[in-house]
Amino acid sequence: MSPFLSSFTIPSLIFSLFASSLIPFSVSLPFILLHGIGDQCSSRGVKSLTQDLIDFSKSEGFCVEVGDVYWDSWFKPLQDQTQIVCNKVKQMQELHEGYNIVGFAQGNLIGRGVVEFCDGGPPVRNFVSLGGPHTGTALVPLCGTGVFCNLANALIKSEIYSDYVQVR
Repeated sequence: MSPFLSSFTIPSLIFSLFASSLIPFSVSLPFILLHGIGDQCSSRGVKSLTQDLIDFSKSEGFCVEVGDVYWDSWFKPLQDQTQIVCNKVKQMQELHEGYNIVGFAQGNLIGRGVVEFCDGGPPVRNFVSLGGPHTGTALVPLCGTGVFCNLANALIKSEIYSDYVQVR
């Protein structure tokens, strides 16, 4: 090997190794977590899930509150909840190059709505569904078998397909 080639190759190799260590080989996108009905981002379980996802993915993660916490997830129409989340993600600079959605329980429905209807928002790259009501909900969640729960479940079964409920 010529002295010129060896003196040129070694510094080039060292520089290439150093420069390549500064360039990331993969880019992780931030994610948002959308919680389920009757929950909120400040609850211990949702905070823990968000942190677990951050630790596992090594990505920046945010729990996005749906409306005015607890009651909105029960009584606000899903289209309105979807619009609230859409407006919030449009304002989050961390998401402008794209992001992933993790929907938990009812948060799946809102996440799907964001994917389908959030025009002008940052691009959603992946949608992960955890325990969502993809085929509907048959009973009041976490209610049990007491008199109140049995009445509430009977009311749901009798009215779930009524025009009043379906339009909301």
